[in-house]
Amino acid sequence: MKQWITFILGFLSFLAVALMIVVIVAGNKPFSEVEKQAIERVENDFLLEDIQQAYVYSNKQTSVTVIGTDSKGALKAVFVPAGKGELKTVPLEGAVTPQQAREIALADKDIKEILHTKLGMESKGPVWEIAYVNKQDQLNYIYILANDGTTWKQILNL
Repeated sequence: MKQWITFILGFLSFLAVALMIVVIVAGNKPFSEVEKQAIERVENDFLLEDIQQAYVYSNKQTSVTVIGTDSKGALKAVFVPAGKGELKTVPLEGAVTPQQAREIALADKDIKEILHTKLGMESKGPVWEIAYVNKQDQLNYIYILANDGTTWKQILNL
């Protein structure tokens, strides 16, 4: 009897882990497909030669930020809107780095965990979005302008 209980518990544990993996993979699939399409579009337009990273950035319009170097070796970001739309290319040489943006945004903040730092295009131009959780477990967003490092917008204590 004890062996049956062990077998059933083991099987249910295995089933739970398998279901969690399926949910995670299925949940990330739309993002993966959008990122792949954006990378293909950037490569087809010969905007970047070496792609370092790509991720989805959401504001009023969802876009994919593709960061890499062009044929001359200059670091650039290409903002690819979802669906059809004009690609925007921004040189990152001399711009605020992700580390600098985090240092500017998080100075004198009570941080528990940094969730992400993403570059995206807003009405003011390219911005770094820093999302973090404070020690009171509240979600916060700070937007730093990539051109000069000034704080553009803050959404605090969600």
